[in-house]
Amino acid sequence: MGRHIGKLFQFLGLLLLFVINQQNISAFYQEDFKNVLAEDVPEKYTNHAASIDEHYANQLESLDLRLYPGSSYTTESRSTIGSLNHCKSLVFQTLTSLPKEHREYLQHLTLYFAEGRRGLGGGSTIILRCSDVDDAELSSVLVHEMGHIVDTGLKTGNIWTGNSEFMDGSLPIYNDDPSLRFYRISWENDTTIKVTAERTDFVTGYAMSDPYEDFAESYNYYLLHGQQFKEMAKYDVDLRRKYLYLKYFIFSGQEFDNDPSELPNFTMRRYDSTVLAYDYEKFLSSTNNRQEIATL
Repeated sequence: MGRHIGKLFQFLGLLLLFVINQQNISAFYQEDFKNVLAEDVPEKYTNHAASIDEHYANQLESLDLRLYPGSSYTTESRSTIGSLNHCKSLVFQTLTSLPKEHREYLQHLTLYFAEGRRGLGGGSTIILRCSDVDDAELSSVLVHEMGHIVDTGLKTGNIWTGNSEFMDGSLPIYNDDPSLRFYRISWENDTTIKVTAERTDFVTGYAMSDPYEDFAESYNYYLLHGQQFKEMAKYDVDLRRKYLYLKYFIFSGQEFDNDPSELPNFTMRRYDSTVLAYDYEKFLSSTNNRQEIATL
């Protein structure tokens, strides 16, 4: 999950990834994208689910982003044709369930199959672990990372307006950055929560890590747990401000209802939104932008 071990380490990691991939520039192009395959695992597309995966995997390569092989991030990455297609299919369906403006800012995507963090996101780059995670969780992790893309990539300020009190690692947040309106609800700066803040002002425990995780967790909650978020916001003024910020400044007034049929206690806060139950099938079927399969 983005910035879990600190914003500085994330920045250095993204810089290292960029340098590695610059050295292997051919991997930027879709026709040259290859993952190192696991050995001795022959596979054939003989069933309906595999053919759906293959269809959507091919559709991912039609989006305006650059795919990197997992081995460019870690040499330990190994996938089968089926596992790679399944991950690419899920990523495509998740991205096309998001607002077009949001997903179009994602420009660099690495899918890897090895031990490591589930996801890392910022600017225009996401690194996503496809192994040892179920489909609903992987999709939720990707939504969380897209929250970082929207926050630190799409919604940014201009250098000539000067530096605010917030830093993203070594990078300043400028005074006209639209995200400042969100950060300042609960944060004095990028490391200090306001003394008046309560735990119920945050959608999860992890949102209390820093303002950027606060934004990404709230973004995830708004999309995948919208009714629960809305209900929680009735009982907390600052959480209501965050909900309304997302509604009007990020999602142009659109609200979402992908909650499970039974909602938990609204006063409770779980630590990590990406492991919470949501209506996964409903979320992935909510788009009008995805090309549907005519015949299989």
